[in-house]
Amino acid sequence: MALCKDVAIVPQTVRNFSNDDLPHLYDIVTAYLKDHASAPLDEMVIAVAGPVHGDKAVLTNRNWTILRTELLQRFGCKHVILVNDLSSLGYAVPSLLPTQLRRIYNGPVLPSRTGQSLVVGIGTGFNVSPVLSTPNGVHCLAVEAGHISMPKNVSDMLKAIGHSPDLFQTIETLFSGRGLTLFCQQVTGDDTLLGTTAIQSYKTSINPAISNAVDHYAALIGQLLRDLSLAYMPSSGIYLAGSVARAVLSISTARLIDVFAQPCDIFGDRIHSLFTIEDDFAALYGCAAHDHRK
Repeated sequence: MALCKDVAIVPQTVRNFSNDDLPHLYDIVTAYLKDHASAPLDEMVIAVAGPVHGDKAVLTNRNWTILRTELLQRFGCKHVILVNDLSSLGYAVPSLLPTQLRRIYNGPVLPSRTGQSLVVGIGTGFNVSPVLSTPNGVHCLAVEAGHISMPKNVSDMLKAIGHSPDLFQTIETLFSGRGLTLFCQQVTGDDTLLGTTAIQSYKTSINPAISNAVDHYAALIGQLLRDLSLAYMPSSGIYLAGSVARAVLSISTARLIDVFAQPCDIFGDRIHSLFTIEDDFAALYGCAAHDHRK
């Protein structure tokens, strides 16, 4: 959490909380404001790791329902905005500095600050945020892409490396923390192996089975990004976020790019630029940049 003023985060007010320490988001906000807010808030923007429907948001991996009306009543704000966490990253993208990003692949034309971008989050779950940046503002469409059926090109690649696509019916069943774990277990034959353990083992020792698993997984991400490029036409770049994406790219970038950057019928060899978002507070900047009038 953080306070913001004039569309900018006040750095000394940033504070992290563990969701396990308090029973609900309302209690976390109360604890934060007790130490940081000396005056009533004008506006509150909450980025939620789950779907947002009107005045209600539900966390995907925790039994919390967050109500806009409850936040208004408890904290006396003039405006309360609930957005998906990937949307908050989308609102941050046009103003991210080079120091907050890692450039993975250079497209033939450097991305413009205006135009279409795409944030792709691969972490505990999966989602995307299409971003349209214009001189009049930034607009992020609400999407729940993790629950759509697996693209055929990705399923065909799974078959080609000897895995049944039946295990991965939707995008999130493969491209998520749980998906990485299951994939690594299938490739290595080790049912006790976790996806993050595979990544760490790859970094610290030579293990052909784990190396093979991580390289294949990076290639699958590359193929998914090709399909997403066709779906969303992100001429201003693709921005990867999430612990799984960053971990895989930290050790197997070349394999991902080998697949992602292959020419295709629509784009030819003009493949979009690709970045990872390296700043863990980027979502806070996106919340600060959100305009309640949209």
